Amino acid sequence: IGISPDGNRVLVEARGDIFSVPAENGFVKNITRSPGSADRYPAWSPDGSSIAYWSDQSGEYELWITDPTKENAAKKITSYGPGFRYNLYWSPDSKKLAFIDKGMQIKIYDIATGQTQNVDKGMRMMHGPLEGFTCNWSPDSRWLTYSRDLENYHSAVFIYDVQAKKTTQVTSGYYNCFAPAFDPDGKYLYVLTRQNFQPNYSSIDNTFIYPNS
Repeated sequence: IGISPDGNRVLVEARGDIFSVPAENGFVKNITRSPGSADRYPAWSPDGSSIAYWSDQSGEYELWITDPTKENAAKKITSYGPGFRYNLYWSPDSKKLAFIDKGMQIKIYDIATGQTQNVDKGMRMMHGPLEGFTCNWSPDSRWLTYSRDLENYHSAVFIYDVQAKKTTQVTSGYYNCFAPAFDPDGKYLYVLTRQNFQPNYSSIDNTFIYPNS
């Protein structure tokens, strides 16, 4: 599901179609009406003017975009070819879309130029972590933050500079860090992290045990 910017409607993916459902009163509208294809992962642009989603209408999963106020406005905007892609994340200026694909490639699609930037690549991400992958944009749409796995099987937080096309790891990887998000002013980055370390001395085998780490 995805809530519209004004909070009045919700996008719902169901039975291969995408529906617009009222939050309170109103009609349910089938946005895609494509019984012969599977439409997935709808996302409403922050300015409310567009809905982006993946569809295999062309034979492979490609990025489509449509105007929710117009009929038959959907158009395919990528030609990536074979492969599966996951949740879409709009930049606050409604000009770019970030996502991850089944090859663990984190990418950004620029709607104005039609170009795709390769941001980074995960290491051991199967369907579950790919389905659950999230990223977050800075308020000025310049920075993208996300977490991914490392060689040591921990996860670290990264930021990507869209202008400089540069990726920087911002947590050490010693502790697991994930779910990063910018604050509303873009000055701080909040992360979830597991750093609780409480060893107990075992009464059985004369060593420390770590049940609560």
